[in-house]
Amino acid sequence: MGDWKDLYSEVRKRKMEALNKKDVVEAVEKHGKILAIEGEYEKPDKIIEHIYAAEKQFVKKKNIKKEIRKLDFGRFDVVLIGCSGRSIPAAAFPKIKEYVLNGGWLLTTDWAIESIVEAIFPGYIRWNREKTADAVVSCQIVEPNHPFLHGLKAELEQSKWASKNTKKAEFKWWLEVKSFPIQIINYDQVKVLLNSWEIKKKWGEGPVLVYFNYGKNGGRVIHMISHTHLQKGGKKGKYASALILTNILDEKVSQKMGMKKSSGYSDTWQYTQQGAPQYNTNSPPLEEQWVNPSHQGDYITPSNVQDTPDNEMGLTTTSQIVEVDPKNPSFSYGSKCVVCRYDFGEYTEKIYKCKECGAPYHQNCLNRQINEGVCKKCGRILLW
Repeated sequence: MGDWKDLYSEVRKRKMEALNKKDVVEAVEKHGKILAIEGEYEKPDKIIEHIYAAEKQFVKKKNIKKEIRKLDFGRFDVVLIGCSGRSIPAAAFPKIKEYVLNGGWLLTTDWAIESIVEAIFPGYIRWNREKTADAVVSCQIVEPNHPFLHGLKAELEQSKWASKNTKKAEFKWWLEVKSFPIQIINYDQVKVLLNSWEIKKKWGEGPVLVYFNYGKNGGRVIHMISHTHLQKGGKKGKYASALILTNILDEKVSQKMGMKKSSGYSDTWQYTQQGAPQYNTNSPPLEEQWVNPSHQGDYITPSNVQDTPDNEMGLTTTSQIVEVDPKNPSFSYGSKCVVCRYDFGEYTEKIYKCKECGAPYHQNCLNRQINEGVCKKCGRILLW
């Protein structure tokens, strides 16, 4: 299929010439290894054939039960399990779990949230039991500086991708009929990189691309709603998908090879003597901050609130929950909910805040936080 070849050729070219990732691309071409397992509805052979990597292995659905026993998962940097994942026998689950525990990265799509992620890695994300229609929806970029989304915002703002119906930094994502919306269970560990207010409004949950770390060896589970090939997402959506998929492999290989950036993710990468990724900064690596955000100086929880002469709040101080008037000039739709970290753009339900510290909440996020009893930001007991 010529257009896929052209698409991935363009992604490679842009990374080499415009995104200053020549060293990374060349490292992936020499050392990157990806395994793709076909699903009933995901056909990753369409894209795996053209992705740049040293080794690309594809397993057809009809051969899964036979081949999965022989596969050495540990050889691969990224393993892609396509929707639905139901052809993978439960006997292989321990093998997949061990792969991630040993530092492998697993990428799953759509229905595999139930058949693979919920089954093998419970307690992080789940299908919310709604099923979408066959639709093409707009996506918003939540973490534009994350390495998985490197260059995405800048690329989509190029005139080539201009669209009258979509904001510059947005793109269309195709939902196949009965796609499974992603519900976050563990808000402390799961990171949302792409979101769609359209999906949330129609089917209850907005995440499009999420990930969480698993184990102590750098293992990671990445999940996206819909499919990697996004046949109906339009050229802009397909380009975004290709950029994200290659970025995931870029990041994994760069960590494996001990490559670093001098400053930010748009500068040149360099090799280090160590075997682990390092960044030229006095603060913790950005990736480490995303994975394990520090609560000190950011959020206060009952476990770190201390009674001092300057802080006499204590753990029994209360705060009232106040409904916010969005028309009030003091409120900004660009402010972020302290629970989910999404802003309030296009949000149509009620907005609340902690009266004492002013922390804003989406209505459903507040309901979740009330179960913990205290404000996410200041640690005061929340009262209606």
